[in-house]
Amino acid sequence: MIIVDLSSMVPENHLLRLIKEHIDFNFIYDLVKDRYSAKGRPSVDPVLLIKMLLVGYLYGIKSERRLEEEVNLNIADHWFCDLDLDQRVPDHSTFCQNRRRRFQDGQLFEDLWIGILQQIIEFELIKGEVIACDGSFLPIQVFSKSWVDQEIVIRQGAQCYLDLLDQELQLESGYQAHESEEQTKIVKTSRTDPEARWLTHGNKVGLGYLMQTSTDCSTGIITEVDVYPGNQKESTLALRHLDKQLKNGSRFIEWCWTEAKMWALCIAALNC
Repeated sequence: MIIVDLSSMVPENHLLRLIKEHIDFNFIYDLVKDRYSAKGRPSVDPVLLIKMLLVGYLYGIKSERRLEEEVNLNIADHWFCDLDLDQRVPDHSTFCQNRRRRFQDGQLFEDLWIGILQQIIEFELIKGEVIACDGSFLPIQVFSKSWVDQEIVIRQGAQCYLDLLDQELQLESGYQAHESEEQTKIVKTSRTDPEARWLTHGNKVGLGYLMQTSTDCSTGIITEVDVYPGNQKESTLALRHLDKQLKNGSRFIEWCWTEAKMWALCIAALNC
């Protein structure tokens, strides 16, 4: 009988070794327990699926067939996915169906981000005294003939609040509903990427998204990334971006470097 230690065949400085030694992926089981049934045949290990997705992302593998081959043939990938030498990964069809049925929404991957960030905080790899927050415009590459004008309905902010108050009044006799104050607005989007929006701000012009990124200034570790449609107000997005970090457990933040026009909003958020 030949015993093969796959770990001994993976270089000490290999990226996947560094990830496996520093990140505990077992928290994923709690995140996905509601997506799996306790009845029937055992499903594909969710941690294996996530690790395969991570391998594909890190090494730019854009085909599920090729990802199956890569993890089966590459010893480092095999070891990273907690497989013995005689074990094979799920075939590409099984992998695809599980990915689409269980992991289609982006919330799971956001929860994964938060779980890993919490481990980084526990290891005190983030000092968090000062973070830098900035926004970037991400233009999309689509054919101009796919551009379309779309009509959307905008409800006034104060009116939305009044509508909530009226929910209680609706239970009383004699209640008369008021006309809802709504406005329609034409926005430019693309049939190819319908969530993108048109931005015109200085030299930033085109269809795309606004990305907000925060980085710990002492280590360079990214603490949060959010992407929004390009036609939204950047100052509002920055405040929402920072508030989200505070709610996710990043209460260690003391100072936030950002553009001058948004510093007052950030100070207000940190002092809440």
